[in-house]
Amino acid sequence: MSAPTEEQEESMIYAEDGPNVMALADAYDKCLIDLEEYFEACLRSYDDRRNLWAGKSDDLRKQGANAFPWQGASDIEVNVVGERIDAFVAILDQALQRSHIKAFPTSMASMPRASMVSGFLKWMRSSYIPNFRQQMELGANYLLEKGLMVSYVGWKREKRTYLQQVSIEEIAQVSPDLAELIVSGADDEMVFGMLQTAFPDLSSKRAKKAIMDLRKKGLAEVSVPRTSVDCPVVYSCAPDGEVLFPSYVTDPQRAPYVFWRTFLTAQELEKKVVSEGWDADWVENAIERLRGKDSMYLDGEKLKTIDRLPITDDNDLVMVVYGYQRLIDEEDGSEGIYCTVFHPTTEGFAKHELLNGYDDYPFVVTRLSNSQKRVYETQTFSDILRGAQMQIKTERDSRIDRASLATLPPLLHPAGRPPSDWGPGVRVPYRRLGEIQWGPPPPADNGSIEVEVSMTAQADRSVGLDVSNPISASRQQFVVSKFLDHVRDVLNMAWKLYQRMGPDEVFFQVTGNPNPQVMTKGSADENFSIVVNFDSQSNDPETAETQLKNMVSLVQLDRNGIMDVNKLLEFTAASINPIFADYVLQPAEEAQQ
Repeated sequence: MSAPTEEQEESMIYAEDGPNVMALADAYDKCLIDLEEYFEACLRSYDDRRNLWAGKSDDLRKQGANAFPWQGASDIEVNVVGERIDAFVAILDQALQRSHIKAFPTSMASMPRASMVSGFLKWMRSSYIPNFRQQMELGANYLLEKGLMVSYVGWKREKRTYLQQVSIEEIAQVSPDLAELIVSGADDEMVFGMLQTAFPDLSSKRAKKAIMDLRKKGLAEVSVPRTSVDCPVVYSCAPDGEVLFPSYVTDPQRAPYVFWRTFLTAQELEKKVVSEGWDADWVENAIERLRGKDSMYLDGEKLKTIDRLPITDDNDLVMVVYGYQRLIDEEDGSEGIYCTVFHPTTEGFAKHELLNGYDDYPFVVTRLSNSQKRVYETQTFSDILRGAQMQIKTERDSRIDRASLATLPPLLHPAGRPPSDWGPGVRVPYRRLGEIQWGPPPPADNGSIEVEVSMTAQADRSVGLDVSNPISASRQQFVVSKFLDHVRDVLNMAWKLYQRMGPDEVFFQVTGNPNPQVMTKGSADENFSIVVNFDSQSNDPETAETQLKNMVSLVQLDRNGIMDVNKLLEFTAASINPIFADYVLQPAEEAQQ
């Protein structure tokens, strides 16, 4: 990788008419090289969670020249890391589903809409953002296993058309004049115009073919709209190979550039030409020459960690890189977020645009630990639990090996005269009694189980799953709060995108109101302080019951009526069972009627 030229350096700072793809490709390659150490750490965490190690066999027995203490000794799996990650993913998923979302006004002008926005954000979480729960579950796994949770937040506007057969009889029912003109062939220009008016998504080429087919066969294929997409989208991205920041970054939003590496099918690429205005020549070249050609080759050599990254090359897919840059206009100093779609090993680009509506990069990044300043210097559950898992595995392997020796101890026999066979009912010849006998079995190690119990308790304490430890609740709440803060930032970014890119009106329905509500966009600069919270102690039925009883008892002391009983009832019902709450709660006005 050669040193960048002055032109390339300036193209990474200042906005120009078009992108410098060579400079972007060099920056992309530099990210890959600098982050290889983090990739290796993620692969080790991946192995720890799934109990993968060199020389592992299907029968969980040690084989090969380095087998210790003997060939066929125990080599079992111990799922210390995986169990605790899975447990926390379940806790975080429950926290997401039972969390309380509130939008607080930041000015007098936004006060009237605060309650409506709170309900709209709740609906965003449950319905408006497609597959939001699944994406957050994936992100939670990345957070605990890889130490980083990265979410892309964007807006998707797409009209999907499908081919459908129509007959001349069906057209006659809708427009008899059009059907008569088609059959008679009197005025093709008028027929062409009327047909495109009836089917606005019909291309000129297909419209002409449809006219000929209707005259000859009475049937034709036309393009009709079926569904349209106009909503926010959220994707959880793998931090080890899918989204790349410079290795030195401490705040992702201050990064000079960000790369999002993804793979698309040929059909998806062709759709991008129509729906997003990608360059048709670039797409054609990509389909012909770039399928199965990954960008993980640098100077002809493949990075050693790439074979096991979460996404890699495939013969049917084309790797595409979205390069995001924060660039400055040299004339007035204004800044903007620019996006270039390219492939690092080929010239040209599919699309380059200023992302209107984005003040920052469309990514939300959360670290599991902030023990160091740089984003990639973070700790994972695998780092915390690796020692305990190895120690427990050693103790269990030793007990299984000791049990194997006790079940079938070594046989002692005269030198040069081993028994021909050994087993139940086998006849073993001897000259003198006692020539063949069992070797002494190893003594039982009563401390092995104590060591395992101690290490298991240490693993639980390390991540906050030890129910007997009073600080465990705080440890759980720490991880839950990080996760929900990430959800808050994602919803906040999705809300801003709705204000700037969404439809003028959206109908939605939330808990406590059986009737649909209408959300209007309002001002693009309208701000709210969004809070998403959940008390991890709510998972403990006794604690939750005590808290609710204490809150209800406070109503008796409320002489001035400062407590909103309706909100208390809504919160209590949602805490008991949010699904039941959706069905039984209704607005106070309707309840009074």
